[in-house]
Amino acid sequence: MIATFLRRLTKILLALVILTIAAMASFRLAASLRETAAREELAPSSGRLIQTSSGGVFIQEKGPAAGIPVVLIHGTAAWSELWRGTIDALASAGFHVIAPDVPPFGFSDRPGDYTRSRQAARINDVLEKLQAQPAIIVGHSFGAGAATEFAMQFPQRCRALVLVDAALGLTSPPSDAPRLLASRWVRELLVSLTITNPLATKRLLQSLIEKKERALPLYVDILQRPTRLRNSTADIADWLLYFSGSDLAALSADHASYARLKGPVAILWGEKDTVTPLDQASDLQRRITQAKLIILPDLGHIPQIENPDAFNAALLEAIGNP
Repeated sequence: MIATFLRRLTKILLALVILTIAAMASFRLAASLRETAAREELAPSSGRLIQTSSGGVFIQEKGPAAGIPVVLIHGTAAWSELWRGTIDALASAGFHVIAPDVPPFGFSDRPGDYTRSRQAARINDVLEKLQAQPAIIVGHSFGAGAATEFAMQFPQRCRALVLVDAALGLTSPPSDAPRLLASRWVRELLVSLTITNPLATKRLLQSLIEKKERALPLYVDILQRPTRLRNSTADIADWLLYFSGSDLAALSADHASYARLKGPVAILWGEKDTVTPLDQASDLQRRITQAKLIILPDLGHIPQIENPDAFNAALLEAIGNP
């Protein structure tokens, strides 16, 4: 009796495992069938490609050409359009706003090299091509890594640095990417279940913000739009290795580098951020003694969409008049 029961239980468990694997694999197949569009079909007409040493970087610009440049660097799985409210507010205030799509996200080319150093070099290439004067660099979440790296590598091109709910990894011990992610199939499966899965977008967005009702259809559509590009899941799977490990070669990974930052630095942080909690902002302020910390009450990890008016007012306060 016991042996028969165990055999039946083993068969049931095996069947469940097979069904689970098949269900997960179906998400990867669905991603392949969904990712068929070209950049020309989806990218907004308000943007253009700037050619750099590692391919084209898609940017959106607004504001007077002679205005002080402000570069807005987005976070994970976002792209320039998620800054739309901030782009408009800064441009109206007289700034020359430049919002790049940092690859592999948005509509930039996806060259496969996503270290902080390489991302900072892309931003520098863009500013050189635009013949821009020194810029105010704003980095949000994971994009703060590229922003900080830019300020450290190209201090002569950085007028000021603004870090918004920065995910810099300074309070965690450095580590390599998990061994499991060495498998490309595993990485693609994870991406197809999350970032490029349209069924997950709203829930993922809500998990990052305090004001859950601000996961509006507008923002969900913005986040989903570039994921319909060809090979999105495969390209983002390459980036996942960079995201999941510590970029130890980066200047911004060296704790001592922060004390050497020159020029104005502002830190804007959602009071109720659960992704990068407020104590990380305090840690960052201790490292950058000249930094001004501005806490945004009742907001979470993406304050620019949770309360655009409050965020834009705080950002304008931090960077001053053009």
